[in-house]
Order: sequence, then C-alpha cells, then structure tokens
Amino acid sequence: MTAPADEVALIEGAAVDYLTMSPAIAARLEPLAASGPLARAVAAQLLAQTHKPALMNRARQLADDAQSATGGLSPRERHLVEASWHWTRGDIDRTLAALDTVVAEHPTDLHTIRSRYLLQFSTGRLPAMLAGVQAVRPVWTGAELPLASYLDGMESFALEENGRYDEAEPLGRRGVEADPGDLWAIHAVAHVLEMEQRREEGAAWIGRDNPGLDGRAGFAGHLWWHQALALWALGRHHEALDSFDRHIYPGGSEEGLDLTNAIALLARLEAAGLDVGPRWERLVAPSLVRLGQHSNPFNDTHLVLGLSRAGRHDEVAEMLAGMTAWSSRDDDHAADVLRRAGLGVARGLAAYGRGRWREATAQLAPVADQWWRLGGSHAQRHLYRLALETARARSGE
Repeated sequence: MTAPADEVALIEGAAVDYLTMSPAIAARLEPLAASGPLARAVAAQLLAQTHKPALMNRARQLADDAQSATGGLSPRERHLVEASWHWTRGDIDRTLAALDTVVAEHPTDLHTIRSRYLLQFSTGRLPAMLAGVQAVRPVWTGAELPLASYLDGMESFALEENGRYDEAEPLGRRGVEADPGDLWAIHAVAHVLEMEQRREEGAAWIGRDNPGLDGRAGFAGHLWWHQALALWALGRHHEALDSFDRHIYPGGSEEGLDLTNAIALLARLEAAGLDVGPRWERLVAPSLVRLGQHSNPFNDTHLVLGLSRAGRHDEVAEMLAGMTAWSSRDDDHAADVLRRAGLGVARGLAAYGRGRWREATAQLAPVADQWWRLGGSHAQRHLYRLALETARARSGE
C-alpha cells in the first residue's frame, strides 16, 4: 500500500475488529474518518453496513471525500475507494466488481474478502458467497497467516446457506475449536442445527459455557435469537420470551439486526398463541427513526410488521409509501429488490399484522419465489413463510 504507516495501522486494527465482530470497532470509526482517503473509504464502508439513516449520510460524505483524493494511491487502493463510493450509492454490482478485482490480486486481504462475502450474503448471492471463499482457500492452506481459522466459519456458513449441511458443520466446529470467540463460526453451526431441526442441540449450543457471548453486545444478541428459535420450536415459549428481555432486545437499540431479531421472535411467539404483552410498543420509537430514510429492504419489511402489530397504521402507510417511492429508482439494487419482492412482502406483513389474512396471502404468495432477493438467511426469511402459512390457515384457504 502507498498509504502512510499510521493510516495502514488504523485500517489493520479496524480489519481485525470487523472480522472478529469486536464491539471495539465503534471507537475506530472517527480516527479512520480523520485519516487519509483509504481510511475514510474503509470508514464509509463500515458505516454503510449499519443501515442507520444518520450514519448512511456520513458514509456517503466520507466516500465522496475519499473519491476526491485518490491521487497517488495504488491501483488496489483506488479500487477499494471506488468500492466504498459505489456501496454508499446502492450500486451493488459495481461494488462487487471492484472488490472482486482487489481479491483476485490480493487473495490474503481478509478484510476485503469479508466485506465482499457479507455484501453477497445480504443481497442473496449465496452461490457466489461460497465460491468466493473457496477460491482463496488454496492461498491460505498451510500458510502461517493471522486469523486464518476465520475462513472456516465463513465457508461453513456459506455451505449451510447452500444446503450442504454435512460439509458445513465440521468446518464450523473446527473454527470454534481454533477460536472459541469466533462468533461467525458459532453462528454457522447454529444454522446447521436449525436447518436440520436439531432443536435440543441448537438450544444447548448457544446456552453452553461460551466465551464468545460473555459480555458481548451486537451480534451476540443474534446468537441468542438462534437459541430462542430452538426454544420456540420446542414449545418452551416462556423461556424464549425471557431471552428476548435479557439478551435479544433488552434496550431500545436502533440497530437493524436487533430490531429484525426482536420482530421475528415476537411474531413467532404470537403465532404459537403466546401473549407478548407491551413488547411491540417498545420497538416503535427505534423503528420510526427510519421513516423516510430507507437503506435495506429486508429490514424495512420487518419494521412494517412491527409497526403494524403495535397498531401504528398511519406510520405503516408512511413506511410503505417511502418504500414505493424508493422502488421507482432505476439506478439502485435495493429498488430492484423492492419491485421484485420487497413491496409484496411488506404489504403482506402489514396486512398480517392487522389480521387481514386473505390480503396477507394475496400479497405474500405471488412473490414467494423471489424472497431470496431480500437477503438474510433461510432461518431469517422463515418469518415470511410463517406469515404466509398462518395467514392461509386463518383465512380458511
């Protein structure tokens, strides 16, 4: 790299925190933003993945700053700046093309490998997610490279999402054995257990003495969500609700993953006949932050359901209007996803939240073969299937 040594050190520190899902990464953002163009591009990329309205605006500004100061950067660095700029504009194809170029020439750049991998996952490109990890494997095999075990968790989850459970599980367990704090490898094994309906094992896997979850916020809450899915399927509904309060949504987080976890679990518990009390109302204020500020169709479909269940139907209408306006853009990947699937899902979940079963079915069913475009895992998108099947049953179809 041509970037100064102090800037490279900042980027490398952020790369480690990003890969290991350390909460310390939040403290990295301002130093990155105050550094050179490459560091600002990295900060922009990290902020773009939060899908928080204010942070998205900051990400675009940083990407603009970086793009205007690329003189003297190496080709690799210019591609990384270019990727961040396209990412903050919603041009996923150009973002991935730039990241592909970097990985092809620098297959040990684990930060870029991870960035590409998560972007492929969040946009439903599951075969590409797996192929991308497997393509760099030969370079890493037998090499003394730091954090090499994290590729096990990445490949494990990619195999699982592509339905190859027998191959996925041992790789994920190997990743956890190498680093018990590797949350993504823990997560990969949890997904295999979920998809194979090994509920008791799934509940025990997250509930065991687990240093990866001790005192950790953020992604750790999603792992507790996986345990709650197992408890829900086992009929241990009150335990799942207790986990909601203690681990999954204990506060007023505005994080998209926290909100989608919360909404999906409450919907499952209600479908099983459990009264969840005032918990829907707790999700209203954090959800309303996104009115008029759209960046992730998968998140928005969940927010519509949460607001509908809380009885905030005017805000649901406003959210749907914003999504409809967003779908009219012709230069945005998310807009295409909304046209193909997202609007149908959102309208269906809005109707489901009001108990309008036939309307929910009429909206959800025609786009069922396109749900994958919204991203998220099979386990996360099961909410859509649950809503459709419940609506069909309750409407008498």
